[in-house]
Amino acid sequence: MKEKRKYRRRSLVYNLQVADRNTGDIVGRVANLSPEGVMLITTDRMVNDTVLKLSIALPEKIFDRDRIECEARCMWCKPGENTDFFEVGLQLLEVPGREIEAIVALITKYRLLD
Repeated sequence: MKEKRKYRRRSLVYNLQVADRNTGDIVGRVANLSPEGVMLITTDRMVNDTVLKLSIALPEKIFDRDRIECEARCMWCKPGENTDFFEVGLQLLEVPGREIEAIVALITKYRLLD
């Protein structure tokens, strides 16, 4: 199957906590991300095409912000290697430019070298 991603997803040295902006509940942790998508590790199965309003906690302030706020659509969900968890692929939707800049800065500073 041909890869459809424009940007390569990058793993970070931190597992950033992700919350639902509507409820404040923690939905998972970032496994990897790009300016267009995020893979979460979560304890709850997600349904494809569900749209979430997310708040991603940053390890330190980036451009005077301590979180990235965005909307994302669940593209897929599968059991993780540890069967207590799920891996969830999310496509970021209409992310404002300032949030994209924060994601790029986050990846640049905290990505694992490969």
